[in-house]
Amino acid sequence: MVDLVYRTATPGDVEDIARLVNSAYRPSTGDEGWTHESLLLGGQRTNPMQIGAAMGLARIILALDDGRIVGCVQVDVKGREAHIGMLAVAPGMQAKGIGNSLLVRAEAWASTVPGVEVFVLVVVSARRELVQYYLRRGYAEAGNRLPYPVDAGVGDPLHAALDLTVLRKCSNTRLQPTSGPDAAFPG
Repeated sequence: MVDLVYRTATPGDVEDIARLVNSAYRPSTGDEGWTHESLLLGGQRTNPMQIGAAMGLARIILALDDGRIVGCVQVDVKGREAHIGMLAVAPGMQAKGIGNSLLVRAEAWASTVPGVEVFVLVVVSARRELVQYYLRRGYAEAGNRLPYPVDAGVGDPLHAALDLTVLRKCSNTRLQPTSGPDAAFPG
C-alpha cells in the first residue's frame, strides 16, 4: 500500500474526479487496470456537472498521492441505507490496496451517521470480478436486479442484456482494516 492522504472532496475537485472516474471505468486501450467496463459500456461514466451535483447530495472521499487524486468513493445516505458508489482508483495505482482503503473509509464514515444500518452497492452484473471483490468484503447479493440506467448519462451499453446487481451489507459487519492508517477516517 502506498502512503496516501485522504480528504473529503470540494467543488474545486470536480474536474479531477471526473477525469479519474472515466479513466478507471472506461480507460483507453492499453491503460486498463484490473477492473473496468470498457468491454461492456461506451461513452463517459461521468462528467464534472454530474460530480458537482453528487457533491451536493453525498460525501465524496478522495485518496491523494503527492497531491494528485488517485482514488475516490461516494457515500449517499438515504434513511437507514448508505449507498456506496463511484469507487474508482487510477489504473496505474490499482492492486495497491487503495480501493479497499476507500471502501473501509466510506463504511466507517457512513457508520457515524445516525440510523444507518445497511451499506448498499449497485454493480453492473456482468462485472463478476467486481461482484466477487465485494462478496469477499462481506457484501451479499440482495437477489434483485435493476435495468441499466440508459438515460442517466453514465454510458451506453454495448450489449442489450446489461443490468445491475444490488449488493448489501449490515453496517455492524464493517470491513476491518488490516493495518495502520485505515483504522479511522478523520472526517
